[in-house]
Amino acid sequence: MSHPVNTEELTERLAEYGNAAFVVTVAVGGAPKVVHVPVVWDGEVIRCTPGGGTLANLVTSAPVTLVFPPPGPGSFSMLLDGDGLADGEVAVITLTGAVLHRPAPEQPGDEINC
Repeated sequence: MSHPVNTEELTERLAEYGNAAFVVTVAVGGAPKVVHVPVVWDGEVIRCTPGGGTLANLVTSAPVTLVFPPPGPGSFSMLLDGDGLADGEVAVITLTGAVLHRPAPEQPGDEINC
C-alpha cells in the first residue's frame, strides 16, 4: 500500500530519506534517463544539478520522478512525481504528487500486502 506524502511534511521526510535521489526523465524518443544527484527542497520546488542528458530532457516542461530508496530494511521507498524544467544548469521540479511505497518482497514471487 502507498501512503500519500504532502508538501507540509516533505522537509521532515527528506531528513529521514536523505538529500540524494534517483531522478528519472524520458528523452523525446522515449529512452529513460536515470541519474543519482543531491536535491534541495525550498518549500516550493525541488532543485538539482544533473548532467546534460537530463537537462536536455527538460528543455521543455516534462514529467519527472524522484526515487528515494528506503532508509532501512522493510521500510517504504519515497516516490515524488513532478513537472521538471531546465533553468540553465539546474533542474527545477514542481511536485504533482508524492507517496511512500510499500517495501519490496524479500524474494521474487513472495506475496506482500499492497
